[in-house]
Amino acid sequence: MTDTSWDDGANRLSGVREGMTVVDALGEELGTVAEVRMGDSEAVTTAGQEPGPSGDDLLGTAARAVWGGPDLPEQEVARFRRVGYLRVDRTLAKDLYAAADEVHRVDGEMVRLSVPADQLVSG
Repeated sequence: MTDTSWDDGANRLSGVREGMTVVDALGEELGTVAEVRMGDSEAVTTAGQEPGPSGDDLLGTAARAVWGGPDLPEQEVARFRRVGYLRVDRTLAKDLYAAADEVHRVDGEMVRLSVPADQLVSG
């Protein structure tokens, strides 16, 4: 049985695989891991790139095009690209997205999150 927890910035997604059960900080089973993406610490962020007076948002448009996922808030997409994320498949509800820094530990075939479900991004 694997019991992995992190104290530092170690890659929290390294032990996560598709099909694992995901449980939130309150112990509620949320669904299964449908996708795992490692982060890119050098990914472009939107900091200092806010739209100008003309309303142009080329960076945001490019980030969403590269994202390829559901329409999530731009700041969350940038964060997920930087730190990594997992997507939780929920059978009868919208999928949830947990950033790598919201993964508390991996216990065998279970991913335990450090936050309750209502603090995750849905898409």
